[in-house]
Amino acid sequence: MEILEAKYQVYKDMAGKYRFRLRAANNKIVAVSEAYESKAGCMNGVKSVQNNCKSNIEDQTTEMKKISNPKYEVFTDIKSEFRFHLKASNGEIIAASEAYETKQGVLHGIEAVQNSCDAEIEDLTITQVAQAVKIDKESEGIDEVCKEPAAGVNDTVLLLDSVPVSVDSGSTVTFRGKLTIHDTVEGIGCAEIYIYERDRSFLRDDLLVSGATNNDGTFAINWTAKQKDFWDDKIQVYASFKGTENYKPSKSDVKHSKILWYAKKK
Repeated sequence: MEILEAKYQVYKDMAGKYRFRLRAANNKIVAVSEAYESKAGCMNGVKSVQNNCKSNIEDQTTEMKKISNPKYEVFTDIKSEFRFHLKASNGEIIAASEAYETKQGVLHGIEAVQNSCDAEIEDLTITQVAQAVKIDKESEGIDEVCKEPAAGVNDTVLLLDSVPVSVDSGSTVTFRGKLTIHDTVEGIGCAEIYIYERDRSFLRDDLLVSGATNNDGTFAINWTAKQKDFWDDKIQVYASFKGTENYKPSKSDVKHSKILWYAKKK
Protein backbone atom coordinates (compact mmCIF):
# COMPACT_ATOMS: atom_id res chain seq x y z
CA MET A 1 0.00 0.00 0.00
CA GLU A 2 1.31 3.42 -0.95
CA ILE A 3 2.33 5.58 2.04
CA LEU A 4 1.44 9.22 1.53
CA GLU A 5 3.35 12.12 3.04
CA ALA A 6 2.22 15.66 3.82
CA LYS A 7 3.09 18.28 1.22
CA TYR A 8 2.53 21.89 0.32
CA GLN A 9 1.00 22.28 -3.14
CA VAL A 10 1.53 25.55 -5.01
CA TYR A 11 -0.95 26.20 -7.84
CA LYS A 12 -2.70 28.91 -9.89
CA ASP A 13 -6.38 29.55 -9.30
CA MET A 14 -9.05 30.50 -11.85
CA ALA A 15 -8.12 34.18 -11.61
CA GLY A 16 -4.46 33.45 -12.38
CA LYS A 17 -3.36 34.11 -8.80
CA TYR A 18 -0.92 31.89 -6.93
CA ARG A 19 -2.05 29.94 -3.88
CA PHE A 20 -0.83 27.07 -1.75
CA ARG A 21 -2.53 24.39 0.31
CA LEU A 22 -1.19 21.93 2.83
CA ARG A 23 -2.34 18.40 2.08
CA ALA A 24 -1.84 16.14 5.10
CA ALA A 25 -0.63 12.54 5.00
CA ASN A 26 -4.27 11.35 5.00
CA ASN A 27 -4.77 13.36 1.76
CA LYS A 28 -7.04 15.94 3.45
CA ILE A 29 -6.43 19.65 2.88
CA VAL A 30 -5.88 21.16 6.33
CA ALA A 31 -4.76 24.70 5.47
CA VAL A 32 -4.94 27.07 2.51
CA SER A 33 -3.44 30.46 1.70
CA GLU A 34 -4.67 33.77 0.42
CA ALA A 35 -4.03 34.71 -3.23
CA TYR A 36 -0.58 35.95 -4.27
CA GLU A 37 0.30 37.96 -7.37
CA SER A 38 3.58 36.10 -7.93
CA LYS A 39 4.93 32.61 -7.42
CA ALA A 40 7.81 34.03 -5.40
CA GLY A 41 5.35 35.62 -3.00
CA CYS A 42 3.46 32.35 -2.70
CA MET A 43 6.67 30.42 -2.00
CA ASN A 44 7.54 32.95 0.70
CA GLY A 45 4.09 32.30 2.17
CA VAL A 46 4.84 28.57 2.36
CA LYS A 47 8.14 29.24 4.09
CA SER A 48 6.41 31.57 6.54
CA VAL A 49 3.99 28.79 7.49
CA GLN A 50 6.89 26.37 7.87
CA ASN A 51 8.78 28.86 10.07
CA ASN A 52 5.74 29.50 12.27
CA CYS A 53 4.19 26.04 12.29
CA LYS A 54 5.14 25.30 15.92
CA SER A 55 3.32 28.37 17.24
CA ASN A 56 1.06 28.24 20.29
CA ILE A 57 -2.72 28.12 20.13
CA GLU A 58 -5.07 30.89 21.25
CA ASP A 59 -8.56 29.47 21.79
CA GLN A 60 -10.95 32.35 21.17
CA THR A 61 -13.97 30.13 21.91
CA THR A 62 -13.07 30.31 25.61
CA GLU A 63 -11.99 33.06 28.00
CA MET A 64 -8.38 32.09 27.46
CA LYS A 65 -5.89 34.95 27.81
CA LYS A 66 -4.73 36.37 24.49
CA ILE A 67 -1.19 35.53 23.43
CA SER A 68 1.20 37.35 21.13
CA ASN A 69 1.89 36.52 17.49
CA PRO A 70 2.84 34.22 15.86
CA LYS A 71 -0.06 31.98 16.90
CA TYR A 72 -2.94 29.78 15.85
CA GLU A 73 -6.32 31.39 16.48
CA VAL A 74 -9.20 28.97 17.03
CA PHE A 75 -12.64 30.53 16.53
CA THR A 76 -16.19 29.82 15.37
CA ASP A 77 -17.65 31.24 12.19
CA ILE A 78 -21.15 32.52 11.45
CA LYS A 79 -22.41 28.93 11.15
CA SER A 80 -20.91 28.05 14.58
CA GLU A 81 -18.35 25.79 12.91
CA PHE A 82 -14.75 25.71 14.14
CA ARG A 83 -11.87 27.17 12.14
CA PHE A 84 -8.30 28.29 12.68
CA HIS A 85 -5.99 30.98 11.34
CA LEU A 86 -2.22 30.86 11.55
CA LYS A 87 -0.85 34.37 12.04
CA ALA A 88 2.75 35.45 11.50
CA SER A 89 4.61 37.68 13.96
CA ASN A 90 3.33 40.78 12.09
CA GLY A 91 -0.28 39.67 12.56
CA GLU A 92 -0.78 38.67 8.92
CA ILE A 93 -2.90 35.56 8.32
CA ILE A 94 -0.64 33.17 6.42
CA ALA A 95 -2.86 30.06 6.45
CA ALA A 96 -6.51 29.30 7.15
CA SER A 97 -8.45 26.10 7.70
CA GLU A 98 -11.72 24.81 6.38
CA ALA A 99 -14.70 24.44 8.72
CA TYR A 100 -14.82 21.68 11.33
CA GLU A 101 -17.90 20.44 13.16
CA THR A 102 -16.03 20.00 16.46
CA LYS A 103 -13.22 21.70 18.35
CA GLN A 104 -11.39 18.37 18.49
CA GLY A 105 -11.43 18.33 14.70
CA VAL A 106 -9.92 21.80 14.36
CA LEU A 107 -7.24 20.95 16.94
CA HIS A 108 -6.37 17.84 14.92
CA GLY A 109 -6.06 20.12 11.88
CA ILE A 110 -3.60 22.36 13.74
CA GLU A 111 -1.67 19.29 14.86
CA ALA A 112 -1.39 18.20 11.22
CA VAL A 113 0.17 21.59 10.35
CA GLN A 114 2.52 21.40 13.31
CA ASN A 115 3.67 17.97 12.16
CA SER A 116 4.30 19.17 8.60
CA CYS A 117 6.94 21.86 9.14
CA ASP A 118 9.40 20.08 6.86
CA ALA A 119 6.88 18.86 4.29
CA GLU A 120 8.01 19.02 0.68
CA ILE A 121 6.73 21.70 -1.69
CA GLU A 122 5.02 20.44 -4.85
CA ASP A 123 4.85 23.01 -7.65
CA LEU A 124 1.63 22.21 -9.51
CA THR A 125 1.97 25.29 -11.71
CA ILE A 126 4.47 23.37 -13.83
CA THR A 127 1.85 20.67 -14.47
CA GLN A 128 -0.79 23.32 -15.16
CA VAL A 129 1.43 24.96 -17.77
CA ALA A 130 2.17 21.60 -19.37
CA GLN A 131 -1.53 20.81 -19.55
CA ALA A 132 -2.18 24.23 -21.06
CA VAL A 133 0.36 23.67 -23.81
CA LYS A 134 -1.02 20.21 -24.55
CA ILE A 135 -4.59 21.41 -24.85
CA ASP A 136 -3.54 24.40 -26.93
CA LYS A 137 -1.78 22.13 -29.40
CA GLU A 138 -4.56 19.56 -29.60
CA SER A 139 -7.56 21.90 -29.73
CA GLU A 140 -8.41 24.15 -32.64
CA GLY A 141 -9.66 27.62 -31.84
CA ILE A 142 -8.68 27.46 -28.14
CA ASP A 143 -5.99 30.00 -27.31
CA GLU A 144 -5.81 29.36 -23.57
CA VAL A 145 -6.92 26.75 -21.06
CA CYS A 146 -8.87 28.97 -18.69
CA LYS A 147 -11.35 31.53 -19.91
CA GLU A 148 -11.52 34.89 -18.19
CA PRO A 149 -13.94 34.73 -15.24
CA ALA A 150 -17.40 36.11 -15.95
CA ALA A 151 -17.96 39.62 -14.59
CA GLY A 152 -19.73 40.00 -11.28
CA VAL A 153 -20.63 37.26 -8.82
CA ASN A 154 -22.39 34.38 -10.58
CA ASP A 155 -24.53 31.55 -9.25
CA THR A 156 -23.21 28.14 -10.27
CA VAL A 157 -24.64 24.69 -10.90
CA LEU A 158 -22.58 21.57 -10.20
CA LEU A 159 -23.70 18.26 -11.66
CA LEU A 160 -22.27 14.84 -10.83
CA ASP A 161 -23.01 12.04 -13.27
CA SER A 162 -24.28 8.66 -12.15
CA VAL A 163 -21.71 6.40 -10.54
CA PRO A 164 -21.36 2.61 -10.71
CA VAL A 165 -23.66 0.53 -8.52
CA SER A 166 -20.69 -1.60 -7.46
CA VAL A 167 -16.98 -1.72 -8.15
CA ASP A 168 -14.03 -3.90 -7.10
CA SER A 169 -11.86 -2.58 -4.29
CA GLY A 170 -8.59 -1.27 -5.74
CA SER A 171 -10.06 -0.45 -9.15
CA THR A 172 -10.35 3.06 -10.56
CA VAL A 173 -13.61 4.97 -10.35
CA THR A 174 -13.98 8.07 -12.53
CA PHE A 175 -16.26 10.78 -11.17
CA ARG A 176 -17.62 12.81 -14.08
CA GLY A 177 -19.72 15.95 -14.13
CA LYS A 178 -19.87 19.60 -15.08
CA LEU A 179 -19.74 23.03 -13.43
CA THR A 180 -21.67 25.82 -15.18
CA ILE A 181 -22.92 29.37 -14.65
CA HIS A 182 -26.56 29.16 -13.58
CA ASP A 183 -28.01 31.75 -15.98
CA THR A 184 -26.02 31.08 -19.14
CA VAL A 185 -25.17 27.38 -18.60
CA GLU A 186 -21.64 28.27 -19.74
CA GLY A 187 -18.94 25.92 -18.47
CA ILE A 188 -16.50 27.15 -15.83
CA GLY A 189 -12.93 26.00 -16.50
CA CYS A 190 -9.99 25.47 -14.14
CA ALA A 191 -12.22 25.24 -11.07
CA GLU A 192 -11.26 22.86 -8.28
CA ILE A 193 -13.86 20.18 -7.60
CA TYR A 194 -13.90 18.09 -4.43
CA ILE A 195 -15.53 14.67 -4.21
CA TYR A 196 -16.81 13.86 -0.72
CA GLU A 197 -18.24 10.81 0.95
CA ARG A 198 -21.27 11.85 2.95
CA ASP A 199 -20.96 11.05 6.66
CA ARG A 200 -24.35 9.65 7.62
CA SER A 201 -23.59 10.29 11.31
CA PHE A 202 -23.40 14.01 10.37
CA LEU A 203 -19.97 14.50 11.94
CA ARG A 204 -17.69 15.44 9.05
CA ASP A 205 -17.82 14.39 5.40
CA ASP A 206 -14.69 12.65 4.15
CA LEU A 207 -12.77 14.02 1.16
CA LEU A 208 -12.12 11.22 -1.32
CA VAL A 209 -10.33 13.08 -4.11
CA SER A 210 -10.16 16.43 -5.91
CA GLY A 211 -9.40 17.69 -9.40
CA ALA A 212 -9.92 20.58 -11.81
CA THR A 213 -12.54 21.21 -14.48
CA ASN A 214 -11.66 21.39 -18.16
CA ASN A 215 -12.13 24.60 -20.15
CA ASP A 216 -15.76 23.66 -20.91
CA GLY A 217 -16.55 23.02 -17.23
CA THR A 218 -16.51 19.22 -17.45
CA PHE A 219 -14.40 17.11 -15.13
CA ALA A 220 -13.25 13.50 -14.88
CA ILE A 221 -11.61 12.77 -11.52
CA ASN A 222 -10.16 9.34 -10.81
CA TRP A 223 -10.29 7.66 -7.41
CA THR A 224 -8.95 4.27 -6.32
CA ALA A 225 -11.92 2.57 -4.70
CA LYS A 226 -11.59 1.27 -1.18
CA GLN A 227 -14.01 0.43 1.60
CA LYS A 228 -14.02 3.33 4.07
CA ASP A 229 -15.57 1.59 7.07
CA PHE A 230 -15.12 -2.10 7.88
CA TRP A 231 -18.74 -2.35 9.08
CA ASP A 232 -20.30 -0.66 6.04
CA ASP A 233 -19.56 -1.22 2.34
CA LYS A 234 -22.02 1.43 1.12
CA ILE A 235 -21.16 5.08 0.53
CA GLN A 236 -22.96 8.18 -0.66
CA VAL A 237 -20.94 10.72 -2.64
CA TYR A 238 -21.33 14.28 -3.88
CA ALA A 239 -19.21 16.90 -5.65
CA SER A 240 -18.44 20.30 -4.12
CA PHE A 241 -17.20 23.60 -5.58
CA LYS A 242 -16.06 26.06 -2.89
CA GLY A 243 -16.47 29.19 -5.02
CA THR A 244 -14.24 32.14 -5.97
CA GLU A 245 -14.54 35.91 -6.17
CA ASN A 246 -16.60 35.56 -9.37
CA TYR A 247 -18.46 32.33 -8.74
CA LYS A 248 -20.63 31.28 -5.82
CA PRO A 249 -20.09 27.83 -4.26
CA SER A 250 -22.32 24.91 -5.18
CA LYS A 251 -22.79 21.20 -4.50
CA SER A 252 -24.14 18.37 -6.58
CA ASP A 253 -26.95 16.10 -5.49
CA VAL A 254 -25.95 13.24 -3.22
CA LYS A 255 -26.02 9.92 -5.01
CA HIS A 256 -28.24 7.60 -2.99
CA SER A 257 -27.70 4.46 -5.05
CA LYS A 258 -25.97 2.55 -2.24
CA ILE A 259 -22.65 2.10 -3.97
CA LEU A 260 -20.90 -1.08 -2.93
CA TRP A 261 -17.10 -0.91 -2.74
CA TYR A 262 -15.95 -4.50 -2.33
CA ALA A 263 -13.67 -7.08 -3.88
CA LYS A 264 -15.73 -9.66 -5.73
CA LYS A 265 -15.06 -13.25 -4.90
CA LYS A 266 -13.41 -15.23 -7.66
